[in-house]
Amino acid sequence: MQKIKKLIEQEARKIAAGEVVERSANIVKELVENSIDSGATNIFIWINEAGKKLIRIVDNGSGMSNADARICFERHATSKITTIEDLNALSTFGFRGEALSSISSISKISMLTKLQDDQYGTSVELEDGQIIKEEQVSCPQGTDISVKDLFYNVPARLKFLKQDETEWRQIVNLYQALCLSYKTIHFKLFNEDKLVYNCPPTDDLKNRLVQLWDHNFAQNTITFSDSNQVGQISGLISNHHFFRYNRGQIFFFVNGRWIKNNGLSKSLLKGYLNVLPQDRFPAAFIFLTIDPAHIDVNIHPRKEDVQFLNAKKIEKLIKDSTKKTLENHLSNQIIKNDEVIAVKLAAQTTFDFEQIPFLDPLESYASDPLDEAQDFSQFNPISQTKTNYQFTSNSSQIRQGYEEQADSYDGLMGQQIQQQNEFPQHNLDVQDKLDKKDYELIGQFNKTYILLEKSEGIFIIDQHAAHERILYELFAKRFYDVATTRLIFPQVINLTEENLNLLVPYLELLHNNGIDCKQVSKEQLIIESTPVYLKDISLEDLIKQFASWIEEYQVLDKQVLFRAVNEKLHAQMACKAAVKAGDKLTHEQIYKLLEDLNKTENRFACPHGRPTGWLMSTHDIEKKFKRRF
Repeated sequence: MQKIKKLIEQEARKIAAGEVVERSANIVKELVENSIDSGATNIFIWINEAGKKLIRIVDNGSGMSNADARICFERHATSKITTIEDLNALSTFGFRGEALSSISSISKISMLTKLQDDQYGTSVELEDGQIIKEEQVSCPQGTDISVKDLFYNVPARLKFLKQDETEWRQIVNLYQALCLSYKTIHFKLFNEDKLVYNCPPTDDLKNRLVQLWDHNFAQNTITFSDSNQVGQISGLISNHHFFRYNRGQIFFFVNGRWIKNNGLSKSLLKGYLNVLPQDRFPAAFIFLTIDPAHIDVNIHPRKEDVQFLNAKKIEKLIKDSTKKTLENHLSNQIIKNDEVIAVKLAAQTTFDFEQIPFLDPLESYASDPLDEAQDFSQFNPISQTKTNYQFTSNSSQIRQGYEEQADSYDGLMGQQIQQQNEFPQHNLDVQDKLDKKDYELIGQFNKTYILLEKSEGIFIIDQHAAHERILYELFAKRFYDVATTRLIFPQVINLTEENLNLLVPYLELLHNNGIDCKQVSKEQLIIESTPVYLKDISLEDLIKQFASWIEEYQVLDKQVLFRAVNEKLHAQMACKAAVKAGDKLTHEQIYKLLEDLNKTENRFACPHGRPTGWLMSTHDIEKKFKRRF
């Protein structure tokens, strides 16, 4: 009995469509690239229900003849190449000839197209990849193609599409890339028949950034260009004090083609090493020009990546150019500041010495306000106020009341911390060192580290990391019982309309963590109450970071997303509320911190994986002083 059978053409095309069409944005990409290849100067895009109901692309390109309009939906039909040797010099957007064929097999398509010199255009309609209607019509030059009811005949594929917000953001991301790559083309993007983006032609990349984002965004970017033996690089990167909360504004283009390449992204971030805060990312719009013979543009089914012949040299070019650009920009700023100061000093022709107060050198050292006991509650939740003290104490009761709940959220982040932080054995016994109060407090070093004298040596505790772990465990265990305070003056948070729409379905998650938010406009929400630990802290960074986590994890199952975002939110809240490096602590506050750390589980590392304490053994100290060999 024969087991192997040949699929019929229609079923084979539906299966092949999976390589090209994974989501709505893939269709937009294929159709817009065809419009660009046709020489269009106006490309307008209409989206309904995130592309599931309608994707319509209208251009003023060269259009097609009646014969081309019929054959373009056949497999391997292309105007790009005739032989395999043409691949080495390919300058258009691919050659596969399967895009329209694949799209037509899993949707309903209608198309109007006309050549400039033709009297009439051609109208065709397709279902299941078959032309069901064809006629001559009057229409303008160019092509107007509509893709309707995506995956209507492949329900198994339809259910794998994400929520409309997720699919829409993918389309917006693609639209931004197309606008950046082709500045001389007029792009418009409509959503549910409303104009969302209008980007007229421009010859300046910064003007494009203004059209897509805003003036402040564009003003914080630096123009750069460089080259080496393998290619040229140019574009814009953000300066050293401007950052984003995710990688959403990092774009790479190779010979005009937008690509996603981890190696290039890593090389860019290496150029920003020690420049940006942890978990913050630059904005970058980088254009690479490379000999087409040295890249392969067809390694990816959807042409989203390329393969480089000299990948290491290109990555080095990106890293070195980024680093050099940032250094030059900072140097120029310092020079400008020096010039301004010099001008101001030159303008001061006389100095009134009687206006300068006399300082008694002995009196100035008589007392140091930092040595006096400060109100620790201004910056540290571990204070002596009644509300805060109740929240930070009685950890045994918290453990009993929330043990099962805490276990249920033992998710992604906790597992990563345990895997990433395997310290030497003599540093893992932090839990044992503080159980017995066999230490003598030496004091605080550099307003950052707590020094304890022990029989084994000197034990050093990072006050921020330790306090961060304490708060993280409390937030995790008291997930639904967070002590909150209502703000007298609500905090106003400004977001983009897209980010706010993304956040709104998850505001309950913030509420469960003690942060009550309410949307007040299309681009604003207000925070009305916060956990008592965060009452004096601006939460704008936290909310924007929260939005970036939602965007990143939307591809996951809802329960996994919930756990992952909660873990990150607890860690970030703990980080913001914890004492910082540079905060001066009294001895009473230090002892309270040590007591709480002693009661805390997983106290060997902070939620981000940094050690909370480190033992410098007497043996090691004696070796340094040559007392022991």
